[in-house]
Amino acid sequence: MIEFAAALFLGASKAEIPAEKWNCRNQVEVWCAADGCAATPPDESTPMDIWASAGEAGTGTISACAYTGCWEGAAATSAAVGRLLWIGDDLPFKSVIEGATSDVTLLILAEDGVGFIRVGGIATPLLCARRLPYDGEE
Repeated sequence: MIEFAAALFLGASKAEIPAEKWNCRNQVEVWCAADGCAATPPDESTPMDIWASAGEAGTGTISACAYTGCWEGAAATSAAVGRLLWIGDDLPFKSVIEGATSDVTLLILAEDGVGFIRVGGIATPLLCARRLPYDGEE
């Protein structure tokens, strides 16, 4: 169901993302809620480290790290017209404080490596780079 929703969002039939891994980092931190968005002052910004990979048949993994832990888990993947999408539902925040979960959405424009992540209140732009080969990873 998630794969179908991702394909509809991109306006294309389900397509596989090529076997590769992406790493994204933020230069600013933006928080959004129903009443608006605000950038965090640069000296208070939290660095993020996001890793995403695609597997077989529209599946993949995502790890979005911030603060003292990471939201990690399986994600539905889709690709269309140079846009790569990962959707992870209810992913656990793995850290010293267990139990918190959040939906994770990562969008990458493959041509220029600009991305966007929405997770746990964070809604921020990213700079992303393709990482090939896997260096022995699967």
